Amino acid sequence: MSELRDVLDQESRDSEANLDAPIPPGAKVTRGHGRSKTLQVRLNDDEYATLEDLAERRGLPLSTMVRALLLTAVDSGSESPAERIARLHRELDLLSQ
Repeated sequence: MSELRDVLDQESRDSEANLDAPIPPGAKVTRGHGRSKTLQVRLNDDEYATLEDLAERRGLPLSTMVRALLLTAVDSGSESPAERIARLHRELDLLSQ
C-alpha cells in the first residue's frame, strides 16, 4: 500500500508543478462538488438519444441536464398554478434557444 501511496503522491506533485500541461488522452476531468449519491437509470436507445440531443442543444453535459430536469420535476410538486405557469414559460424560453 505504501508503494501505491508514493506513486499517487508523486503524480499529484508532478501535476501541481505543471498546471498548464495538456490533459492526457483518456483522462477524466471532473468538477469538485458535494454530491455523493449516484442514481442509475436505464433508458432505451431512443430515450437516451433524445436526452443527449437536448443536452447538446443546451450546451450542457448530459448528467447536468438530466439532474436539472429531475430537480425541476421534484420542485414543481410544491408550486402554485401561477408559479408553475411562470416556470413553464422560463423552460420554454430555454428550449427555444
